[in-house]
Amino acid sequence: MLSHLKLSRIFTGLPLLFQIFGLACILMIVIAAYALVTDVFREARIFFYVGLTGILILLLVILGTSNRKLKETGVSQLFSLILSFLVLPLFLAFPTWIILPNLNWLDAFLDMVGAFTTTGLPVFEKELFSQPIHLWRALVAWFGGGLIWIAAFVILIPVNLGGFEVFSNKKNSPNSTRKLTLDERSTTLVKVSQKLVPVYLGLTITLWGCLTSLGTDSYTSLIRALSVVSTSGISGPEKFELDGAGFFGELAIVIFLFIALSNNILTSFFKQIRLKNILYDRELRLGLSLVIAVTLLFSFKQLTLSNFHTGIGDSFGSVIELIWGNFFTIFSFITTNGYVSGFWRFSSSSIDLSYTIIILMGLCLFGGGVATTAGGIKLLRISILFNAFSNETGKLLHPSSVTLKNSPIKNLEISVFMAWIFFMLFMVSIAILTIFLAVFEMPFEEALLLAVACLSTTGPIIEIVGLEKFLITELSVFSKMALIVGMVLGRLEILVALSLITFGFNRA
Repeated sequence: MLSHLKLSRIFTGLPLLFQIFGLACILMIVIAAYALVTDVFREARIFFYVGLTGILILLLVILGTSNRKLKETGVSQLFSLILSFLVLPLFLAFPTWIILPNLNWLDAFLDMVGAFTTTGLPVFEKELFSQPIHLWRALVAWFGGGLIWIAAFVILIPVNLGGFEVFSNKKNSPNSTRKLTLDERSTTLVKVSQKLVPVYLGLTITLWGCLTSLGTDSYTSLIRALSVVSTSGISGPEKFELDGAGFFGELAIVIFLFIALSNNILTSFFKQIRLKNILYDRELRLGLSLVIAVTLLFSFKQLTLSNFHTGIGDSFGSVIELIWGNFFTIFSFITTNGYVSGFWRFSSSSIDLSYTIIILMGLCLFGGGVATTAGGIKLLRISILFNAFSNETGKLLHPSSVTLKNSPIKNLEISVFMAWIFFMLFMVSIAILTIFLAVFEMPFEEALLLAVACLSTTGPIIEIVGLEKFLITELSVFSKMALIVGMVLGRLEILVALSLITFGFNRA
């Protein structure tokens, strides 16, 4: 018991980067155990040896720092978080690269970055991977989603980043601007992890059990559960449309995807929040309003097509299936998960393809809620910008109206300023990444789609137009590196990286 407590104390005393590295090594041992049970002995040995090598490296780090007391500041934790998404996939890509000898190392690294950032970028054909590798990709995405969820509460909230910058100076109290001490940071990381990890794991196991009971085989349902909770959109060896759970399986997934729309739903697991307060949440209302509006638009467009009337006849059930297929797909894309419903009736004509892709790209850019595993600009910032637009429009319509200079108005101006800064940085990043990809002989439309997929962490969007079969692996080295940087920026958000750059200039 004492040795266990001592080992736990040593592990929690390590920098955040090495803690994440140690957990990744344990996940490799888990995949090795699964491969051993399923009689895939070669993959089992490779995962076990790579994971064991990582554990030995971690033990050497612990031995080398045993006479030092390491503590991280807020900036150090931010730096460790960025390094984990850039450096750790180099280690995570080793099993895939060794198992598939003809695989390019940079492609394997790109695939792991796509998984760890919960982008789910389809770099390779699904038939190329074995079952342990498919499960490994989903597990890495699940691990990355849990990491960014914990980091949002431990690292980003105290420094007003990750969407919480819109709350800067909202409360005029000393606690709102007080910085955490070094001891408080290490203690907070342990306490928050002890609260969030059981909830995150419990949600995954619950969804796994629901999908399995509804007809999906246990292996596929596990990948679905890992991907939905982390909003990575990784579907495994089978397409999501071929899932045996049918309508009720998609309904269960929608229920769990609500967690990606608002952090208040997650907070309700720890605090007694009334259902009325959750329903009045601005992120939840805006997200549902967008989903319902786009669903009606798609459904009305498809119902007015003459060839569609010929296909469905007068069946009321077919109309319901059509509406549900649109609702599920749209809801999945606004949460940056990217699953396509089995009832989705997609027209491959150039006109329908163009407006459908544009709308889905817009939903991905909007994204989900703050402090969730979803990516994008985030609904809270969109809501704040929309309120600012309404206020300014009201001033134009009623120029004689007078507004008192009180603190709520000042706080609103700060929130609008921070939301607008992030919105412009996000748009500029998309433009830069698109131009960079187009420079290396990629068509502009494909470059824009790939840039949006990376920065909004919604890789499955490129599967709708079939770009994954020939595009990504044939890109140049510079284009692949640009995609890696884009996915990391999209996952961590641009303000996080910008804050570190500003801190470096200030120290210089």
